[in-house]
Amino acid sequence: MDRLDRFAQEAKARIARGYYRVVNADAPKERRSFVEAVRAAQGRGEVAVVAELKPASPAAGDLLRGRDPDALLRAYREGGAVGLSILTVPEGFNGSLELLARAARMGDRPVLMKDFLLSEEQLEAAARLGADAVLLIFTLFARGHPALGLEGMIARAHALGLEVLLEVASREELQAALKTDADMIGINSRDLATLSVSLERTIELLRTVRADEKPLWALSGVFTPEDVRRLREAGADAVLVGTALMRADEPAGLLRALRHA
Repeated sequence: MDRLDRFAQEAKARIARGYYRVVNADAPKERRSFVEAVRAAQGRGEVAVVAELKPASPAAGDLLRGRDPDALLRAYREGGAVGLSILTVPEGFNGSLELLARAARMGDRPVLMKDFLLSEEQLEAAARLGADAVLLIFTLFARGHPALGLEGMIARAHALGLEVLLEVASREELQAALKTDADMIGINSRDLATLSVSLERTIELLRTVRADEKPLWALSGVFTPEDVRRLREAGADAVLVGTALMRADEPAGLLRALRHA
């Protein structure tokens, strides 16, 4: 069992104990679109940067370092992030559903629920808490972890008003993902089986896709404006940045530098 399988087993345990049973959530009434936000940034001649609130990670340890999550979210908005990605995995990431709800209540840009999603109950929690999009991981479906198939989960997300970012990690997964109804495709530079990172692999995969396909996101391993320039030149429509922003003394300033790379 590798890291990804362990993450999936932990997600199943959370589902079983009722972690995702959300009731009486005070969510925003209107959904916001990541696809539209990314295209709008491109129209302004900027790189679409999605800023991630990641309190911790198995690879990097504590990233929040006692800071106020709301202050970080405000800095992300000040720096011009087109949207927010919120970790809701408690084990190893120190994420929570409350953080997702707090980000959604800010109300002025789309919010992604980032988790290991295996069930309709998790999608329903995302919708009730005000998320605008969810992350689905292609490899989890290929390994048979979710109870519902990939197309079924995408259809259920859409029925709940959620956009879908479908994460892939290989050329084969990328080609298969492009044929689904997912709204966006994310290429992860981090191998979730080992947690190793290779920006080169993402760049190589980006170059295999035509520019008129679904919006393409580069996930993980982005730290500098040079990283963003390379990804943009390879064909990325958006970049998701987490660890670099969480480590930055001035995340708003780093965001501005990344947007104008």
